[in-house]
Amino acid sequence: MNVPLTVFVDDEAGDTLLQMQDGAAGLAVVTDHSGKVVGTIVDGDIRRAVLGGADLSVPVAEVMGDDPAMVTPATPDDEVRALLQRRQLPAVAVIDGDQVVGFRHLGDVGAARPPVSAVILAGGRGQRLRPLTDKVPKPLLTVGRTTIVERLLGALRDAGVLDVYLSVNYKAEVFEERLGDGEAHGVRLQYLREHKELHTAGPLSLLPEPPAGPVLVVNADQVTALHFARLVDFHHQQGASVTVGAFRHEVQIPYGVLRLDGARVAGIDEKPTIRQQCNAGIYVVEPDVVAMVPRNTFFGMPDLVEAALADGHPVTAFPIVEKFIDIGTLEELETALVYFATGEEV
Repeated sequence: MNVPLTVFVDDEAGDTLLQMQDGAAGLAVVTDHSGKVVGTIVDGDIRRAVLGGADLSVPVAEVMGDDPAMVTPATPDDEVRALLQRRQLPAVAVIDGDQVVGFRHLGDVGAARPPVSAVILAGGRGQRLRPLTDKVPKPLLTVGRTTIVERLLGALRDAGVLDVYLSVNYKAEVFEERLGDGEAHGVRLQYLREHKELHTAGPLSLLPEPPAGPVLVVNADQVTALHFARLVDFHHQQGASVTVGAFRHEVQIPYGVLRLDGARVAGIDEKPTIRQQCNAGIYVVEPDVVAMVPRNTFFGMPDLVEAALADGHPVTAFPIVEKFIDIGTLEELETALVYFATGEEV
């Protein structure tokens, strides 16, 4: 998209978020119904509102920031660069009067972010999916038109992540035979061989050299419509050392829950639904936190998050509102297969 998305002040935030996925900047220009530009909204504005309890049906006017990410065609490069760096944005909209004419990107003004690499965790045995995984590793199961892991590789490529490491253990040779060096998927793929089980953070200690920028860490058994570039943008905007992808999980209590004041019953909530933001198994981790992972040791990402917090590093949550399927059981695999069989796409 060469020209920023334009939305009206009363358009729903959720619809705007979905439309932003098609653009490289995760940004939309907001206008009133006369066409007057009133500001901009970025993907992160909506996600922060979600974390604050906002519903995606709210109008964008209620969640847009008061610091517009826009410049004029005459704005000098140093001012554009200062705005991009202050807001930690990959691009701003260029507005000429009330006409939206294009973007100014970091690269246009002589600035750049550190490169992002990715580690895909594919070392597990997938025992809950036996007997399917007796011969084929879970990430190489076909869902829709391709395998789970190849879908992830394509999503990383689309997000501009070219250096990808695949952490393997169980049937490692099958991955190498299928994926090779990643060229067919538009990435540079290297393999981290776990000679013993290292859990979800331990494989980071096997990286051949310290990363130069943030590392995306992704479980290899997930299907999601999330654009990973939006996650990285949010991570930068929050000034985080670790960002944890989160999805909302709902559980209905099958009983009436008593509201108590001491021994006195103040009311009964019949079969309430509890909603919580849960760990999606998708992370962005800064190099200094990657360095905290003990070498060749069984160590989980929750352990790394706790270690980062104990050391004073800022950790933030990124709400995933897009389609997200964690294929950990046969039932979840069937859900994904039905989803694609009915013509949906992730």
